Amino acid sequence: MTPPLPSARDGRITVAVPTLNRLDDMVAMAGSLVTQTRKPFEFIVVDAGQGQDLEGALQRILAGSGIELVYVRARKGLPRQRNVAIDLARGDFVFFFDDDVELEPEYIEQAALAFDLPFAPPVGGVMGTLTRPPAPGGKRAEIYRAFGLTNWVENGEPELYTSGGVRFLTQPQATIPVPALEGCRMAFRREVFADERFLQFLPTYCQSEDVDFSHRVNRRWTLVQVPEALLDHKVSPVGRLAFANQLHQLIYTHYHFFSRYREKTPANVARFVLAEAGLVSLALGRQLTKGEPGLKNLGEGIGKGWRRVLRDAVGRPIEVE
Repeated sequence: MTPPLPSARDGRITVAVPTLNRLDDMVAMAGSLVTQTRKPFEFIVVDAGQGQDLEGALQRILAGSGIELVYVRARKGLPRQRNVAIDLARGDFVFFFDDDVELEPEYIEQAALAFDLPFAPPVGGVMGTLTRPPAPGGKRAEIYRAFGLTNWVENGEPELYTSGGVRFLTQPQATIPVPALEGCRMAFRREVFADERFLQFLPTYCQSEDVDFSHRVNRRWTLVQVPEALLDHKVSPVGRLAFANQLHQLIYTHYHFFSRYREKTPANVARFVLAEAGLVSLALGRQLTKGEPGLKNLGEGIGKGWRRVLRDAVGRPIEVE
């Protein structure tokens, strides 16, 4: 007989944050932890940065809060850093956040309650709701949706496209099932990690590794979004990828998702090709209207992305550091 799953009412909660050279953001994030109506018992920070006394700053903030700091150093790589946290976590539920988020005081309490909701299969992953989401709807969202790329709408039905792009909801009216979770605000039952780990399928940094992971989790568990669990994702400018690098990673990321998880029917192939064409078309449009990122950088982004796709397609996987 399968033992009963831990109840969120009684289970211990771990918060885990990978970080890289964002001391000020991490200080603000930790400050929002100590004000939670339901505090985690441990806070795991996996730091790949340099030259900052982050551990000391966090210890001062957490002093007297009852939250245990687990501070470790690791090589750079978002999926790698998250996997380090998974191996260290002792909680029944693990909440992952980006280092540039701040939580509303009831975030953890409201998100944790969703794990006990009577969905079938049981809830294995939970996502909160952003207080300042990307602008929803409008022509921009319609264009992205037409290409099967990630876009935002206020409410309705969330969707995971053939390419791995996601239709996220900015204002769900109730706790609802979703097909994928966003990395800055996702939480999982500990049991999920018995079968899954984050994949470091690109060197150093990966885009859409959160969709890749949560999609695999969704094959066995229900994922939900909670409107009452609120947080602000500030999107720190520190350490952001240049647009050309984002482009080449997205080109490959879509191929990675399509090649591993989608049936290669003519219709799906056409949707994948449309998504890749959409990425390039939107990048060209940005160049024409804004003069960014420059023709040389644009060519390098497109070329590098497709070289990685072709390398993988002929059976020569990318070497991940």
